[in-house]
Amino acid sequence: MKIVIANKYYYLDGGPERYMFGLSSYLASHGHEVIPFAVGYRRNEPSMYESYFLKPIGDGTQTKLTDFEGGGLAKLKAAGRAIYSVEARRAMSRLISETNPDLLYCLNIVNHISPSIIDAADRKGVPVVMRTSDFYLVCPSFLFLRDGQVCKDCLRGSYRALGHKCVNDSFAATLARVCGMYRAAGIYKKVSAFVTPTRMMRDALIEAGFPSERVHHIPTFVDSSRWTPRYDNDGYILYLGRLSPEKGVEFLLDAYNASDISDQLYIVGDGPADYVAELNEKVDSAKREQVRFLGAKSGDELREVVLGAKFVVVPSLCLDNAPNVVYEAFAAGKPVVGSAIGGLIEQVTPETGVLVEPGNVEALSDKMSELASTPDLLESLGRNARALVEKENSIELHVERLLGLFKQFV
Repeated sequence: MKIVIANKYYYLDGGPERYMFGLSSYLASHGHEVIPFAVGYRRNEPSMYESYFLKPIGDGTQTKLTDFEGGGLAKLKAAGRAIYSVEARRAMSRLISETNPDLLYCLNIVNHISPSIIDAADRKGVPVVMRTSDFYLVCPSFLFLRDGQVCKDCLRGSYRALGHKCVNDSFAATLARVCGMYRAAGIYKKVSAFVTPTRMMRDALIEAGFPSERVHHIPTFVDSSRWTPRYDNDGYILYLGRLSPEKGVEFLLDAYNASDISDQLYIVGDGPADYVAELNEKVDSAKREQVRFLGAKSGDELREVVLGAKFVVVPSLCLDNAPNVVYEAFAAGKPVVGSAIGGLIEQVTPETGVLVEPGNVEALSDKMSELASTPDLLESLGRNARALVEKENSIELHVERLLGLFKQFV
């Protein structure tokens, strides 16, 4: 099968890209032809198809909407692309005409590419399947979070975000995003199927009006072959992920400060410099030597950090969909202490970790202390976690389910 996989970035930025590169590699190794489509940013990995990529706004070094330079004209162009991009439609049309793919698989195309590429595929008679890694189809801010609390108001209409300025606390940015969502509503009717990593996400799309027969729950995968599990540890607790308020890192630090844990806390990830400074200030002076902010890590260095941990904490305050860090921790043989919210409820079971009420400092502190001091339980949960992902989240099973869906439309 010849498959175009569209994603705004063609470099490792987060979960959608880890998924994209892992899936693409596996498909290619099993005789399928994978054609990437992205924005031509300078950080991209090399590709023989990069001449088809959409031209970036600016010089290709600014990859986030907040980074775009060039004054009002550049911002206007960025807003226009978020709503509908004729450039993207033409670029995809040329790619389809010259490569003749069987199917277009859309990952994260919001803002930088726009759903206009779905129009291009529809006009060429190429079926489209779309995977939802966050809530961008139904929530202007992608998070179902407002003022630090879960908010699903926009399931009844995304215009509700305007009064709250939910996108970057800006009415203009929120308006552009809401207009883009309403403009895209008709285009999404041309998508043959939507893939959701969690049942929670499937339920949200259906509640927002997407036809249930077109929304398919296919759990994501982790390549366990890249992880040799360790059921011992090097004596530290690990947080791994983006450093931003909705991820609950402040909640974690409060719980750690309140605990009697002697193990170090490693925090791996990056975020805005001012916010990282605030997090540093939250650490009690008595524990300042125990908390280590290690910055972002990747590849072998990241794997070593995960493998050395006692357990991984995922203290999210938002409705996380299906954080990759959970499955990667499981593959490493590490249990997870997570918030009982969103997709984490589906990922973390009593056999593989512990769930606590989001924002409940005392509960998180108690559970971390208990787990840190119970080596037999750590090993038992870690072994169960590894067995779970080998059975339920293998890349082989994911691809079998995904290609089974694709073949319904090809």
